[in-house]
Amino acid sequence: MIRVLGSAQTVCGGFSRRELLRIGGLSLFGLTLPELLKAEAQGATLPAKPGPGRAKSVILLYLFGGPPVHETYDPKPLAPREIRGEFGSIPTSVPGIHFCELLPKSAQWMNRSTLVRSAHHDSNDHSAGLLHTMSGLPPDRLESLVPILSTQAPGMNAVIEYLAREERRAIPASIWMPCYPGWGQQIYRPGPYAGFLGPRYHPLFTQCDIRDRYEPRDFYDTQRHPKAQLNVPATQLAPSLTLDRLQHRQSLSEQLSRESTRIGESPDYEKFDDYQRKAFDILSANGSAGGDSPWRAFELNEESSTLRDQYGRHLYGEAALTARRLVERGVRFVTVSWESFEKTGADPAAWDTHEKHFSILKDYRLPLLDQVYSTLCDDLQSRGLLDETLVVVMGEMGRAPKVNNAGGRDHWSYLYNVLFTGAGLKKGFVYGSSDNKGYRPETHPVTPGDIIATIYAAMGIDTNSTIEDANRRPHPVVPEGNPITAILS
Repeated sequence: MIRVLGSAQTVCGGFSRRELLRIGGLSLFGLTLPELLKAEAQGATLPAKPGPGRAKSVILLYLFGGPPVHETYDPKPLAPREIRGEFGSIPTSVPGIHFCELLPKSAQWMNRSTLVRSAHHDSNDHSAGLLHTMSGLPPDRLESLVPILSTQAPGMNAVIEYLAREERRAIPASIWMPCYPGWGQQIYRPGPYAGFLGPRYHPLFTQCDIRDRYEPRDFYDTQRHPKAQLNVPATQLAPSLTLDRLQHRQSLSEQLSRESTRIGESPDYEKFDDYQRKAFDILSANGSAGGDSPWRAFELNEESSTLRDQYGRHLYGEAALTARRLVERGVRFVTVSWESFEKTGADPAAWDTHEKHFSILKDYRLPLLDQVYSTLCDDLQSRGLLDETLVVVMGEMGRAPKVNNAGGRDHWSYLYNVLFTGAGLKKGFVYGSSDNKGYRPETHPVTPGDIIATIYAAMGIDTNSTIEDANRRPHPVVPEGNPITAILS
């Protein structure tokens, strides 16, 4: 439960300030959550209501490490064994389209999905691929640890946060879970950050507290699904900013407005880190003293035990359930990213299976993905949310067609798949194809920029519009690429 620091002194109605804030959460006075973002980017507007087929929100399941096309959505059953691998294929709900046999629930959603089988890029490493697939532009140079730079193009999460810049929101427009990229390996990876837009437009990164820790014997020692508690750092204020400082005779609304102006204009405000500034903005925002705080999205104990079991009592099941609760409360772009917890006491490999590829996929990756994705789609549909939510499944690359001598597949950014389900795109549709061994796109190759432009177009964002950097210079909202019009609904 989110707590607000401060003493329990009373205000009107006999409530303590602390209790009043706990009742209303962090959305304090007046403004209800809007259905859609209203901010503009030089003529590009997000529609006040979703148009026919438009996505109000996006949930991105990001399979970091590189999911293989052969063992997911583009199996090659007629290829030699060293290419096709150990698993068979099964028919989906679309005639002629097959998935890996370990994705039976996902296969039944193909008639409500669009599958792109011809995505590719040349940034053949994890950090480079993460930056490229999230921003649309490759790094200046290919290296194993691409730095995070203020000159880089912003990631999708940051662009959506930027488009919300004129809106007083009780919760950010964009959230990345379960942690910032690289946290589990004690490094920093680029991709979701705001780049030239400036750090105020970084998405909110949750933190995770790993439970059930173990020390991996090596990078491929996956023993169980990671379990962790998701935490929201932006809901903790600096010690000097408790609500006791707001005590005066004016109404609580006037006090917050006055204190917000004073602190927001002070030099000290700029010294806060991004989370502290965002926390103060949340607390000082106009909102309702009653009603349901959007931050209750993280209170999973409000859901039934049955539904939680269906998602799975592991990190990614709980993060996906949280994502559904977030889009219900007005968050426009939620990323749930697989993470390597190599140095933080949990599952180390993510989808980076240079060794033990087939055992890791069979015992851990594919059953979990099948469970999380299918349950999320079922849950959204049962609540009437799938018609306004786009679920996207992709990674930063694929994996090599030929199995290596260690029983793994190596990096392969030259072909990967993207699966779309829900609002804004056609249903039961496959775009592009790969060659018979899964080396390269054979028809209709698409780039990361094309994928990003397609997601924006599905949301009703004008992909020909511009966004401004910190010096007010315009940049294309999609730096390179065009929407795949053939798959838009």
